Amino acid sequence: MLKAGKVPPELLKSSVYPYVGKLRKEVLVHSGFGEDCSIIDFGDSVAVLSTDPITGADIHSSHLAVYVSCNDVAACGAEPIGILVTLLLPIGSNESLLKELMKEINEAANKVGIEILGGHSEITSAVSKSIISTTAIGITGKDKFVTSSGAKPGDAIIVTKTLGLEGSAILASDFEEFLIKKLPRETIEKAKNFIEKISVVDDGIIASKVGVSAMHDITEGGLLGACYEVAEASGVGVEIYQDLLPILPETQDICKAFGINPLGLISSGSMFICTPFADEVIAALNESKIDAAVIGKVTSQEQGKFIVSSGKKCPIVPFERDELYNAIEKVHNQL
Repeated sequence: MLKAGKVPPELLKSSVYPYVGKLRKEVLVHSGFGEDCSIIDFGDSVAVLSTDPITGADIHSSHLAVYVSCNDVAACGAEPIGILVTLLLPIGSNESLLKELMKEINEAANKVGIEILGGHSEITSAVSKSIISTTAIGITGKDKFVTSSGAKPGDAIIVTKTLGLEGSAILASDFEEFLIKKLPRETIEKAKNFIEKISVVDDGIIASKVGVSAMHDITEGGLLGACYEVAEASGVGVEIYQDLLPILPETQDICKAFGINPLGLISSGSMFICTPFADEVIAALNESKIDAAVIGKVTSQEQGKFIVSSGKKCPIVPFERDELYNAIEKVHNQL
């Protein structure tokens, strides 16, 4: 039986990617492991599309639904222009819930600068809580798009902001009663506000203009998942240095309270960037008040995937599921 969370890589390869219909010549980037977007040829420009549901969060689900799909589009160096929204509400929902969700989606869309293009809304017994799924559409030049599969040996690996922002915000907001017994209220309130840092649209667009080989929004699976996906998609190795990883004290405290590893925690708000122009990319990001740091390098496939801690190399293996689900399960088991 499959556990909650993303379908594991080996099952995607065996049970999903062999069944993607007829490949079209207009599609420049097809479905594949590590690629969150499809890219379609429209002459001088390309359309970049990505879709994502929000299932692990309750309080911030509307905002996250907008950010996560737009972040994927920005990871391709494209400017998001709009989203399609699917709302599935449980039986017993009322108009006020529908209106509140749409107001929150509208607020996030205005912050990103995109239009809500349409979608579908339904009340159904198939769900026990509201499920929001968005499909983002972006545009960029045909010679400017970026993929997850372009990393090259010798590239520096950069991450923006700090790791675990999304996971920290979700856990602080949805499980405040659990955390208040373990952490100061100030820590919890700071973590709640991480929701304001979830967008990486600017991160992706700025970095792509300077010059990057590959980018990936660090979402479910956390940093280790992103490392693995980019390395597999690009056919390269990676070496990450533990002591260079930016993790805020609030995230460290929350992860300790739940007994989870921040490197496997969903981390929307941080972009994973591979580039031969590390200094220039960091300078451009810093100029726009976006923190960024080199955390490792891309190596050859033969050199493998490792994280280096205290001089010791440990193989990078993606978590069976995101640590967010392990945290949620621990709370529910205590109820």
